[in-house]
Amino acid sequence: MRKILVLPLVLLATPAFAHDRHPAATPDQRVAAVGDALSSPAVQESAATFVSALADALLATHVGAAAHYTDPRDGVRRDDTLRDVVTRDDPGFERRLHDNTRGAVAAAGQATRDAATMTAELNATAARLRRVLDAASQAMDETRHAD
Repeated sequence: MRKILVLPLVLLATPAFAHDRHPAATPDQRVAAVGDALSSPAVQESAATFVSALADALLATHVGAAAHYTDPRDGVRRDDTLRDVVTRDDPGFERRLHDNTRGAVAAAGQATRDAATMTAELNATAARLRRVLDAASQAMDETRHAD
């Protein structure tokens, strides 16, 4: 679930990073720039803070009114918020959510940089293959004309 929360942020941020900072850059350069931005500890902390703020707003939801629908062993009380319910069994939930969000953004940055590197390498491979195929095609044409 934590990664699902980060995904919309990354998807929204990606075009902004790629377009505004490098308007004349190639697509590969823009992808690499996104990877660099997502690898920044400041961006990671900002994303984690944003997700934490969203979670804070969600966790403040009062759920006690539905207590009578829950299993009594769950211990949901009439005045509970979602935070009370979640942190009762997992006191470190909010801290881990923040830390895991930072980690997910860092992983997204590394994956994006890796994708940019692989794209450049695959483009170079395609160019090499084109040269080989062009040479083979030319050799075949010369063979046909020699007959």
